[in-house]
Amino acid sequence: MSQEIVVGDKVSVRKTKDVPLSFKGTVEKLYANAAMLTIDSFSPEDASMVEDMKNKTVVNYKHIKKGGKAVIPPAPEEKRPGARH
Repeated sequence: MSQEIVVGDKVSVRKTKDVPLSFKGTVEKLYANAAMLTIDSFSPEDASMVEDMKNKTVVNYKHIKKGGKAVIPPAPEEKRPGARH
């Protein structure tokens, strides 16, 4: 079961061919297909890579997990209930 994420959520990302390292982070900003994450904890051998990325990266939603479950992109602003038009 997938769940929506919001800014401030703590999430995890696993290393894949598209993502160069596994880490835990915090959602900073949401985009249509990805989220900007602050990298909070990571493996010591990835320290130089994290430093090069200034502790932030953008990751596609398909690679992000919250509480071990997949996440879904947020609804577009104009389709959200109560959104200003």
